[in-house]
Amino acid sequence: MRAMILGAGLGTRLRPLTLVRPKGLVPIMGVSVLDFWTHRLHSMGFEAVALNAHHLASHVREAIHGVRQPLPIHLFEEEILLGTGGGIRNALELFEGEDFVVVNGDTLCDAPLGELLVEHRHGGEPVTLVLHDCPPFNNVAVRGRDRIVAFGAEARELARVRRDIRLLAFTGIHCLSPGLLEPMKRGVPVDILTVYRNLIERGHPLKGLVLDGLLWREMGSLDAYRALHAECARWPRGILEPLVTGQPHRVHPTCDLAPDVTLAGYVAAGSRCRLHRGVVLESTILWDDVEIGEGSVLKDCIVTDGVSIRGSFSGRVFTETEP
Repeated sequence: MRAMILGAGLGTRLRPLTLVRPKGLVPIMGVSVLDFWTHRLHSMGFEAVALNAHHLASHVREAIHGVRQPLPIHLFEEEILLGTGGGIRNALELFEGEDFVVVNGDTLCDAPLGELLVEHRHGGEPVTLVLHDCPPFNNVAVRGRDRIVAFGAEARELARVRRDIRLLAFTGIHCLSPGLLEPMKRGVPVDILTVYRNLIERGHPLKGLVLDGLLWREMGSLDAYRALHAECARWPRGILEPLVTGQPHRVHPTCDLAPDVTLAGYVAAGSRCRLHRGVVLESTILWDDVEIGEGSVLKDCIVTDGVSIRGSFSGRVFTETEP
C-alpha cells in the first residue's frame, strides 16, 4: 500500500507561521504534521509515501533527509504550484498502477486508512472520498447513502431545494485509482475538485464513504492551531498518536529551564529552548531554539524558530527577535 501527502500549499491562512516553516513542518505539541502522517501510515501497513512541496521546499527536503523516517518518503518538488490534481498526477509513477490513498497535509485524522483503501478496491470505483458530519465544514452534497453530486456553493443550493440531499464534510482523504488521472498531462496545474466535478457532469456521481465518530481536525489558521494545542492537552493519552495528548505541558528534553519557571494552561516547547529565571508561560507555543529572557511573561503567544524575546506579551506571534 502506498499513499500521498499533499504538502505544496502556500499556507496563507496560517501566516506568519508559514513564512518560517512550510505548513507540513509546523509543530503540534512538538510533532509536525508530516511526522504525524508518516508515523500513522507506517503503523497501518503502508510501504511508501509521496509528498509534494512548493513553498519553502528546501526546508522539507532537509527535514526528510535530516532524520530517519519510518517509511520511504518520495519528494516531488514543484517549481510551479500544480494544485491538488496536478500534484497527484505528478507523483502518479510512484503508485505503479495500484490504487492509493491521498491525505491533506494540514489535517489530522484517526481514520483507518488501510481498511479504507481495501474497501475502495473492492468497490471498483475510480475514486472514493471519505466524508463525515462536521457542520462548520459541511459543503458536499450527498444523494442517497453514498452518491456525491456536488461541492461548495452548488452543494448548499441543492440541499436547500431538494429533500433527498444531505450535506457532509470532506475529510481530505481520497482513495484513488491511477486510471482516473493517467489521461491528464503531467506538469499542468489543476484542482482535483475540477476533475471530480467533471466526472459528475458526465453522469458519474462519486462514491462517498461516510464515517461516524471520526477524530478530525484542520490546522489551517492561527486560531485553529492554538485550539488544537488546547485540545491535545485535554484529550486522553494516546488518542491520536504520535501526537502528545493528555498532558498540558510538552517540553523537549533538550530544553534548559530555570528552576523557578512557571508553566500554566497548555505549553509546548521545542528542542533546545532556554527559559531564564522568573519566566511565566501560559497557553504558549515555543518552536525550536527559542530563548525567553529573565522575568518574561507570555500568554497565548507563539514564538517561532530561533527567536529571542524578553518582556510581557499577550496574544502575540513572534517570527523575529524583538529589538
